[in-house]
Amino acid sequence: MNLKELKFARFETRAQAIVFDDKGTVLESDNTIFDFEPSQSNVFEEIDLFQGMEEITTSLKNAEELKFNCISISIMGRESHFDFIIQRVDDEGKKFFCLLIYDFAEQYQRVLELQQERNVRDIESKKLERENRRISEENEVINRLYDQMTQSGSSEYVLLKSDNLLVNIDLNTIDYFEAYGDYIKVHTEAKMYIIHNRMKNIEGQLPKGMFVRIHRSFIVQINKIKNIEQMSLNVSEKILPIGKQFKAELLNQMNQL
Repeated sequence: MNLKELKFARFETRAQAIVFDDKGTVLESDNTIFDFEPSQSNVFEEIDLFQGMEEITTSLKNAEELKFNCISISIMGRESHFDFIIQRVDDEGKKFFCLLIYDFAEQYQRVLELQQERNVRDIESKKLERENRRISEENEVINRLYDQMTQSGSSEYVLLKSDNLLVNIDLNTIDYFEAYGDYIKVHTEAKMYIIHNRMKNIEGQLPKGMFVRIHRSFIVQINKIKNIEQMSLNVSEKILPIGKQFKAELLNQMNQL
Protein backbone atom coordinates (compact mmCIF):
# COMPACT_ATOMS: atom_id res chain seq x y z
CA MET A 1 0.00 0.00 0.00
CA ASN A 2 1.52 3.34 -1.13
CA LEU A 3 0.69 6.26 1.15
CA LYS A 4 1.80 8.82 -1.44
CA GLU A 5 -0.87 7.54 -3.78
CA LEU A 6 -3.53 7.76 -1.08
CA LYS A 7 -2.66 11.17 0.36
CA PHE A 8 -3.61 13.65 -2.32
CA ALA A 9 -3.02 17.38 -1.70
CA ARG A 10 -6.41 18.96 -2.33
CA PHE A 11 -5.37 21.98 -0.31
CA GLU A 12 -2.12 23.68 0.55
CA THR A 13 -2.11 22.37 4.10
CA ARG A 14 -0.62 19.67 6.27
CA ALA A 15 -2.13 16.24 5.67
CA GLN A 16 -1.68 12.73 7.03
CA ALA A 17 -2.71 9.35 5.57
CA ILE A 18 -3.45 6.37 7.82
CA VAL A 19 -4.15 2.93 6.35
CA PHE A 20 -6.18 0.54 8.51
CA ASP A 21 -8.17 -2.68 8.14
CA ASP A 22 -11.87 -3.32 8.77
CA LYS A 23 -11.14 -3.73 12.50
CA GLY A 24 -9.56 -0.25 12.68
CA THR A 25 -6.04 -1.61 13.23
CA VAL A 26 -3.44 0.76 11.80
CA LEU A 27 -1.36 -0.90 9.10
CA GLU A 28 0.62 2.10 7.97
CA SER A 29 0.86 5.81 8.80
CA ASP A 30 3.17 8.59 7.67
CA ASN A 31 2.80 10.34 11.08
CA THR A 32 2.78 13.85 9.61
CA ILE A 33 0.41 15.23 12.27
CA PHE A 34 -0.14 12.42 14.78
CA ASP A 35 2.00 9.44 15.80
CA PHE A 36 0.44 6.01 15.19
CA GLU A 37 2.35 2.77 15.65
CA PRO A 38 1.22 0.14 13.13
CA SER A 39 -0.49 -2.92 14.66
CA GLN A 40 -0.55 -1.20 18.08
CA SER A 41 -3.00 1.58 17.22
CA ASN A 42 -6.68 1.55 16.38
CA VAL A 43 -8.41 4.54 14.73
CA PHE A 44 -11.82 3.59 16.16
CA GLU A 45 -10.43 3.68 19.69
CA GLU A 46 -7.85 6.47 19.63
CA ILE A 47 -9.82 9.04 17.62
CA ASP A 48 -13.00 10.01 19.48
CA LEU A 49 -14.69 11.18 16.29
CA PHE A 50 -14.66 7.67 14.81
CA GLN A 51 -15.69 5.70 17.87
CA GLY A 52 -18.75 3.62 17.02
CA MET A 53 -18.28 4.09 13.28
CA GLU A 54 -17.00 0.60 12.51
CA GLU A 55 -20.23 -0.49 10.84
CA ILE A 56 -20.54 2.64 8.67
CA THR A 57 -16.91 2.43 7.64
CA THR A 58 -16.82 -1.25 6.81
CA SER A 59 -20.01 -0.92 4.72
CA LEU A 60 -18.25 1.39 2.26
CA LYS A 61 -17.88 0.08 -1.27
CA ASN A 62 -14.60 0.10 -3.15
CA ALA A 63 -13.44 3.71 -3.77
CA GLU A 64 -16.42 5.07 -1.81
CA GLU A 65 -15.62 7.66 0.84
CA LEU A 66 -17.02 9.51 3.85
CA LYS A 67 -16.26 13.19 4.43
CA PHE A 68 -16.27 15.32 7.56
CA ASN A 69 -15.52 18.91 6.69
CA CYS A 70 -13.90 21.66 8.77
CA ILE A 71 -14.50 20.15 12.19
CA SER A 72 -12.95 21.94 15.16
CA ILE A 73 -12.11 19.22 17.69
CA SER A 74 -9.32 17.92 19.86
CA ILE A 75 -7.53 14.81 18.61
CA MET A 76 -4.90 13.15 20.76
CA GLY A 77 -4.52 16.36 22.75
CA ARG A 78 -4.32 18.63 19.70
CA GLU A 79 -7.05 21.25 19.24
CA SER A 80 -7.41 22.40 15.65
CA HIS A 81 -9.62 22.56 12.57
CA PHE A 82 -9.61 19.33 10.57
CA ASP A 83 -11.10 17.81 7.45
CA PHE A 84 -11.43 14.00 7.42
CA ILE A 85 -11.95 11.60 4.56
CA ILE A 86 -12.35 7.84 5.01
CA GLN A 87 -11.91 6.01 1.73
CA ARG A 88 -12.14 2.30 0.98
CA VAL A 89 -9.33 1.03 -1.21
CA ASP A 90 -9.27 -2.64 -2.32
CA ASP A 91 -5.89 -4.01 -3.25
CA GLU A 92 -5.16 -7.55 -4.50
CA GLY A 93 -8.51 -8.81 -3.20
CA LYS A 94 -7.95 -7.35 0.25
CA LYS A 95 -10.09 -4.65 1.86
CA PHE A 96 -8.27 -1.60 3.18
CA PHE A 97 -9.34 1.80 4.39
CA CYS A 98 -7.46 5.05 4.29
CA LEU A 99 -8.09 7.89 6.72
CA LEU A 100 -6.99 11.25 5.28
CA ILE A 101 -6.59 14.05 7.83
CA TYR A 102 -6.18 17.67 6.75
CA ASP A 103 -5.03 20.18 9.37
CA PHE A 104 -6.23 23.75 8.71
CA ALA A 105 -4.75 25.39 11.81
CA GLU A 106 -2.55 27.84 9.90
CA GLN A 107 -5.30 28.64 7.39
CA TYR A 108 -7.84 29.37 10.10
CA GLN A 109 -5.38 31.51 11.99
CA ARG A 110 -4.74 33.51 8.83
CA VAL A 111 -8.48 33.84 8.26
CA LEU A 112 -8.86 35.26 11.78
CA GLU A 113 -5.98 37.69 11.19
CA LEU A 114 -7.44 38.82 7.87
CA GLN A 115 -10.84 39.28 9.51
CA GLN A 116 -9.30 41.42 12.24
CA GLU A 117 -7.42 43.48 9.63
CA ARG A 118 -10.63 43.96 7.67
CA ASN A 119 -12.49 45.05 10.82
CA VAL A 120 -9.78 47.62 11.56
CA ARG A 121 -9.91 48.91 7.97
CA ASP A 122 -13.71 49.11 8.12
CA ILE A 123 -13.54 51.15 11.32
CA GLU A 124 -10.91 53.49 9.82
CA SER A 125 -12.90 53.79 6.60
CA LYS A 126 -16.09 54.72 8.45
CA LYS A 127 -14.14 57.23 10.53
CA LEU A 128 -12.77 58.83 7.35
CA GLU A 129 -16.25 58.89 5.83
CA ARG A 130 -17.61 60.72 8.88
CA GLU A 131 -14.69 63.17 8.83
CA ASN A 132 -15.09 63.81 5.09
CA ARG A 133 -18.82 64.34 5.55
CA ARG A 134 -18.17 66.81 8.38
CA ILE A 135 -15.60 68.71 6.31
CA SER A 136 -17.95 68.76 3.32
CA GLU A 137 -20.79 70.17 5.44
CA GLU A 138 -18.48 72.80 6.94
CA ASN A 139 -17.24 73.77 3.48
CA GLU A 140 -20.81 74.21 2.27
CA VAL A 141 -21.51 76.59 5.14
CA ILE A 142 -18.23 78.43 4.56
CA ASN A 143 -18.89 78.79 0.83
CA ARG A 144 -22.41 80.04 1.42
CA LEU A 145 -21.28 82.63 3.96
CA TYR A 146 -18.34 83.61 1.78
CA ASP A 147 -20.58 84.18 -1.24
CA GLN A 148 -22.98 86.24 0.85
CA MET A 149 -20.22 88.41 2.26
CA THR A 150 -18.34 88.95 -0.99
CA GLN A 151 -21.54 90.02 -2.76
CA SER A 152 -21.85 92.94 -0.37
CA GLY A 153 -19.35 95.51 -1.60
CA SER A 154 -20.29 98.14 0.95
CA SER A 155 -19.06 96.23 3.97
CA GLU A 156 -15.94 97.45 5.78
CA TYR A 157 -15.13 93.83 6.57
CA VAL A 158 -14.41 90.88 4.33
CA LEU A 159 -14.41 87.14 4.97
CA LEU A 160 -11.24 85.42 3.84
CA LYS A 161 -11.51 81.66 3.27
CA SER A 162 -8.16 80.34 4.42
CA ASP A 163 -7.37 76.74 5.45
CA ASN A 164 -11.06 75.78 5.50
CA LEU A 165 -11.77 78.64 7.91
CA LEU A 166 -13.55 81.94 7.40
CA VAL A 167 -11.56 84.83 8.87
CA ASN A 168 -13.38 88.13 9.31
CA ILE A 169 -10.89 90.86 8.30
CA ASP A 170 -11.28 94.61 8.64
CA LEU A 171 -10.45 96.04 5.21
CA ASN A 172 -8.57 98.91 6.88
CA THR A 173 -6.02 96.44 8.27
CA ILE A 174 -5.09 95.04 4.85
CA ASP A 175 -1.81 96.43 3.51
CA TYR A 176 -1.69 94.74 0.12
CA PHE A 177 -2.54 91.64 -1.93
CA GLU A 178 0.19 89.61 -3.61
CA ALA A 179 -0.32 87.08 -6.44
CA TYR A 180 0.98 83.61 -5.52
CA GLY A 181 0.32 81.22 -8.42
CA ASP A 182 -3.32 80.13 -8.20
CA TYR A 183 -3.44 81.68 -4.74
CA ILE A 184 -3.18 85.14 -3.23
CA LYS A 185 -1.27 86.30 -0.18
CA VAL A 186 -3.24 88.79 1.89
CA HIS A 187 -0.84 90.90 3.93
CA THR A 188 -2.46 92.55 6.96
CA GLU A 189 -1.12 94.47 9.93
CA ALA A 190 -1.28 91.32 12.10
CA LYS A 191 -0.41 88.44 9.81
CA MET A 192 -0.48 87.03 6.30
CA TYR A 193 -3.27 84.78 4.91
CA ILE A 194 -3.27 82.61 1.79
CA ILE A 195 -6.53 82.32 -0.14
CA HIS A 196 -7.48 80.52 -3.36
CA ASN A 197 -8.48 83.28 -5.80
CA ARG A 198 -7.26 85.42 -8.70
CA MET A 199 -6.13 89.03 -8.71
CA LYS A 200 -8.79 90.02 -11.26
CA ASN A 201 -11.56 88.69 -9.01
CA ILE A 202 -10.12 90.39 -5.94
CA GLU A 203 -9.75 93.71 -7.76
CA GLY A 204 -13.40 93.64 -8.81
CA GLN A 205 -14.65 92.95 -5.27
CA LEU A 206 -12.66 95.61 -3.41
CA PRO A 207 -14.21 99.02 -2.64
CA LYS A 208 -13.40 101.63 -5.26
CA GLY A 209 -11.08 104.39 -4.09
CA MET A 210 -9.71 102.28 -1.22
CA PHE A 211 -7.42 99.92 -3.13
CA VAL A 212 -5.49 100.30 -6.35
CA ARG A 213 -3.66 97.84 -8.53
CA ILE A 214 -0.03 98.82 -9.06
CA HIS A 215 1.34 95.69 -10.73
CA ARG A 216 0.19 92.37 -12.21
CA SER A 217 1.09 90.83 -8.85
CA PHE A 218 0.12 93.56 -6.37
CA ILE A 219 -2.95 95.45 -5.17
CA VAL A 220 -2.29 97.93 -2.35
CA GLN A 221 -4.43 99.97 0.02
CA ILE A 222 -4.04 103.61 -0.94
CA ASN A 223 -3.96 104.85 2.67
CA LYS A 224 -1.03 102.50 3.43
CA ILE A 225 1.27 103.97 0.74
CA LYS A 226 4.07 105.93 2.43
CA ASN A 227 5.91 107.17 -0.64
CA ILE A 228 6.22 106.62 -4.38
CA GLU A 229 9.41 106.60 -6.41
CA GLN A 230 9.76 106.27 -10.16
CA MET A 231 8.74 102.61 -10.48
CA SER A 232 8.23 101.48 -6.89
CA LEU A 233 6.43 102.44 -3.71
CA ASN A 234 6.66 101.82 0.03
CA VAL A 235 3.85 100.01 1.87
CA SER A 236 4.35 98.95 5.50
CA GLU A 237 8.14 99.00 5.11
CA LYS A 238 7.88 96.85 1.95
CA ILE A 239 9.14 98.09 -1.41
CA LEU A 240 6.77 96.97 -4.14
CA PRO A 241 7.26 97.40 -7.90
CA ILE A 242 4.96 99.55 -10.07
CA GLY A 243 4.01 98.25 -13.49
CA LYS A 244 4.16 100.74 -16.35
CA GLN A 245 0.56 100.14 -17.40
CA PHE A 246 -0.68 100.70 -13.83
CA LYS A 247 1.24 103.88 -12.90
CA ALA A 248 -1.17 106.36 -14.48
CA GLU A 249 -4.17 104.91 -12.64
CA LEU A 250 -2.17 104.86 -9.41
CA LEU A 251 -1.37 108.59 -9.67
CA ASN A 252 -4.95 109.33 -10.64
CA GLN A 253 -6.21 107.63 -7.47
CA MET A 254 -3.82 109.57 -5.25
CA ASN A 255 -4.78 113.02 -3.99
CA GLN A 256 -1.72 114.68 -5.46
CA LEU A 257 -1.02 118.30 -4.47
